[in-house]
Amino acid sequence: MLNIFQQPWTLLITAIVGWFILLLIHGDSRLWWQSHLVIFLAVAVFAVGFLVRVGLFKISNTTIIIIQVILCLAIAVLLTFQIIHIIQTYERHRLQWFLPIALAVAAFGFDFIVKTDLEKINNLISVARKAAEEEDFDTMAALISPDYSDSFHNTKDGLMSHCRSLLSEPLIEKTKKLGMAIDISSPKAEVIFTSRVHFEKQSHVYRNYRPFVTSKIRLDLQKEPEKRWLIHSTEILEIGGQPFGWRDIR
Repeated sequence: MLNIFQQPWTLLITAIVGWFILLLIHGDSRLWWQSHLVIFLAVAVFAVGFLVRVGLFKISNTTIIIIQVILCLAIAVLLTFQIIHIIQTYERHRLQWFLPIALAVAAFGFDFIVKTDLEKINNLISVARKAAEEEDFDTMAALISPDYSDSFHNTKDGLMSHCRSLLSEPLIEKTKKLGMAIDISSPKAEVIFTSRVHFEKQSHVYRNYRPFVTSKIRLDLQKEPEKRWLIHSTEILEIGGQPFGWRDIR
């Protein structure tokens, strides 16, 4: 189900569509080339990423982002100039031209004020990654449900003892998210998280094995009565592309 609080861009798109409808009703023919240019640039924003994915162009992700940012800025400038021109031209309809702006402001306002389950879960994963990098056991413990259990640890205390043992020496330098799939069926959610783990140079893993490794884990989350999401269970699925489990971690 579409949730405008979870998808604030839908309101922003509505703002742009509303503006074009108003332009069509009270439009100035001198602005039509600019309107078509806005549409062309909007299509180009999505086309750049699509063409790279299908292999027609080979450019870096950084270059793609730079191109898309430039295109979006061009769209914003064109829309701003057109809205200003229309407001100045149609004095009697001045208020209606603020509708797209109001919708756009509302979109990001709702997104800032209302935190959806998806946003809360994304934030939980982000905090957990940072806590692992910094070996912040207090923060880790705060993210884990008191009823935690998995295929190897029967309790939350068992998991925390295992983590303290693994991180007794500097181990993780940083983690980079490679992919994340989230399936929410409130009050439960399942997260499949794939990342690249970079090890500290002084760690035994870096010295004896490799500087980094890819990992895939599953996290089962539970929504508490106070609307907060906590980690109820975790399972290690893969390490280095090979099947792995908690019992294999030493």
